[in-house]
Amino acid sequence: MSEVAQENLETNEDFDLVALVGEGDKKAFEQLFAKYGERVFRYAYRLISDHEKAEEVTNDVMLEIWKHAPKFEGRSRVSTWILGITRHVALNAVRRKEFVTVDIDDAPEAPAEESVTPPGSRDRETLKQGLKTAIAKLSPEHRDVVELTFFHGCSYPEIAEIVQCPTNTVKTRMHHAKKQLMGFMVEAGLDPSVVELAS
Repeated sequence: MSEVAQENLETNEDFDLVALVGEGDKKAFEQLFAKYGERVFRYAYRLISDHEKAEEVTNDVMLEIWKHAPKFEGRSRVSTWILGITRHVALNAVRRKEFVTVDIDDAPEAPAEESVTPPGSRDRETLKQGLKTAIAKLSPEHRDVVELTFFHGCSYPEIAEIVQCPTNTVKTRMHHAKKQLMGFMVEAGLDPSVVELAS
């Protein structure tokens, strides 16, 4: 199966799940939570510096999904819709509780499998950490666009929908963010081309 066909299949499955959730199907809701819960938590945690509050935001997001699923019209991908809700809930939590936004460098990582370190992996790890450190130096607006592109695989139109700004603004922010990131990588003595590879 091609990547496009696989993506279309997953998209259709997501639409079906949301439709079932909209009808009050708790099993479908559990499936949606199993699929997106960790992703929602990671994005929330990158926006909020508090692990416990990020978990609360994740629960709040899932509650919002449960409440608003009947109104979902399918005009965007389900992942885009969910990340948009996550950003809205997380930023509201920041405003309410005056949390500080988290540096990307402090975000949780997926557990690494125990294995022998292959040749060159230390170099890749150094580049990865260097990129995260560089991303943390960006403004919140630029960091948000980079985060959604690099870590969530969102397209520019999807990011525009999530952050609620024109697509051209997203492109402009990304252009400036990449220039800054490359400069930060050069300052750190690291290969700046990793910025283009990451996107």
